[in-house]
Amino acid sequence: MKKLFFLLFLLAHFLSWAQKKESTQNTPEIDSLIKELPKKPDFRINTALILDNIGFDYNKLGDYTQAVDYYSRALKIFDRLRDENGLARTEGNIGSSYLSMAVDTTTGKKLPAQARATNLYRAIDHLKQSIAISKKNGFTEVLNIFYKDLSESQRVLDYDVARANSKNKNGDAKEPSIEDESVEISNLETRRSQELKEKQKEIDRIQATNKQREQWYYIAGVVILVIATIAMYRSYTKQKANTKLISEEKKKSEDLLLNILPAQVAEELKEKGMVHAQHFDNVTVLITDFAGFTNVAERFSPKQLVGELHACFKAFDGMLDRYHIEKIKTVGDAYLVVAGLPVANPNHATDMVSVAIAMRDFMLYRKTQLGDATFDMRIGVHTGSVVAGIVGVKKFAYDIWGDTVNLAARMEQNCEPGKINISQSTYNLVKDQFDCEYRGEIQAKNKGKLKMYFLNRKL
Repeated sequence: MKKLFFLLFLLAHFLSWAQKKESTQNTPEIDSLIKELPKKPDFRINTALILDNIGFDYNKLGDYTQAVDYYSRALKIFDRLRDENGLARTEGNIGSSYLSMAVDTTTGKKLPAQARATNLYRAIDHLKQSIAISKKNGFTEVLNIFYKDLSESQRVLDYDVARANSKNKNGDAKEPSIEDESVEISNLETRRSQELKEKQKEIDRIQATNKQREQWYYIAGVVILVIATIAMYRSYTKQKANTKLISEEKKKSEDLLLNILPAQVAEELKEKGMVHAQHFDNVTVLITDFAGFTNVAERFSPKQLVGELHACFKAFDGMLDRYHIEKIKTVGDAYLVVAGLPVANPNHATDMVSVAIAMRDFMLYRKTQLGDATFDMRIGVHTGSVVAGIVGVKKFAYDIWGDTVNLAARMEQNCEPGKINISQSTYNLVKDQFDCEYRGEIQAKNKGKLKMYFLNRKL
């Protein structure tokens, strides 16, 4: 829009200069300026309007031939664009220019009767075209302007025809004197001058309307800009909210993954899409089990049973983070955890038995509070080596395998309710920091006799 106004501004100044010089030799300069206008479709209507305005200025200068030329060029563009308003206005302007050619006496030259009639017929034809388009589309302003010119064209043509007919009938009649013809021309010019004044008033009114319209266009542009800015801001805030929502959902997914897998394992799974099994030489495995679970479960409703298991395991889960221990899984009433993986921990044994004491004490206290409404728990602990990893692709879980897991299970199976039973390998690592009670060699299923110890308390 700014570019268009700038070009119009240049053209207006150029034509003002042409008017002051009263010269019609500026066509090449104007043509050159027109050619510099952009040829894109968006600028065609603006080019047509400029051509139309140039024609109007030539018409005011009295160079009607140039006026018709520029009007005709504008008319072609309006026709290609199917701009009805432009067609109506430009057709009328061409008609008015032809009328001016026929009746203008400012040049001091009188047109031959045939040339005058031709211009009048052309004027009437173009003015009728303008009025027909205006009526069809309801262009009242255009109608008001060109009805007068059509009436004047028809009146002058009728007058000329009447004179010609009279002359033909009275071939020997006296030729009108120069004085009579001058009076007639003077009267015609007086009427024409009055009509031009009225037309100028109408032009001034249209220009004022156009100026007001431009102001409204400016206001509309500002409103559209504000609406667009608001829309962009809303789009931005919506996108920001969506991004935040996506980030939150991503965090939920990552938290869920971390709830299933150790952090290092989860990262490997995200980066590689799989997790390689790893061997760990020094880890400590703990398994808990509720004594007589089957018999106790019969006294509970399903809801009570699940609720009590949840309360116990939830408490155990809260103890693990303090000692860098990984929960592996729960199987029925069994609870399996390991210390020393996936990140090596030199204190894996002491950390694990510390958790074992915390679990035991929690269950003993709960037993005093709830009695038969809760369980008696056995805990087994063994230290050794395991293999850890993920198998399968559906509902996968991080798991551990190896004889160390089996021996931890034997420690739990041979434990007494409310006690912690540890193996010889675990005892060797914690004996200096914890009070342990040797139980002797006890027969373990499929393992023969194994040395076992009750872990009592920290020294």
